[in-house]
Amino acid sequence: MNRKLLIIGTITILLATSVFAEKLTMIGVVDLTKIVSDYFKESTAWREIDELTRRVDESTNAKMNEIRELQEQKIDAENRNNDNLVLRLDDDILKKQQYLQEYHKIMSDRIASKKENLLTSSGFSREIIETIQFIAENEGFSIIFRKKDPNILYYNYEVDITEKVIERLILRASAGN
Repeated sequence: MNRKLLIIGTITILLATSVFAEKLTMIGVVDLTKIVSDYFKESTAWREIDELTRRVDESTNAKMNEIRELQEQKIDAENRNNDNLVLRLDDDILKKQQYLQEYHKIMSDRIASKKENLLTSSGFSREIIETIQFIAENEGFSIIFRKKDPNILYYNYEVDITEKVIERLILRASAGN
């Protein structure tokens, strides 16, 4: 009887030790861009960025329409053999195209900078990090990477916690209101 108890005890200890000794490291990924677009898009700062983007698009479209009108006038002037007008219109078209390129670059950089500032603001980042940390700790993840990290060569969709982070942020926001 003692021998059976000793064998059972030894087997139990060995099993328990092997189970606890083989702790797996769970790695997850999160898509911060999706979190921003799905959750924080309703924030005032994000609406300001959307409004700026809309105004830039409208202005760009208006300038492109002006260029098209000048190109149509140039074709008409060419058909009438009005070389002076063709040269003047060519010059106007070139200036407007250069202006449009410069405007687009400057405004795209400004919008990108505003987005980056929003993503790196302390309150914004803190809320995301706290939520990611909560989910990681509660679900046993040891490491969470950004989904767009160039060092990630492959991941299984099951380790993507983006939707869980968004759900938790929404839950926290609704509880806070």
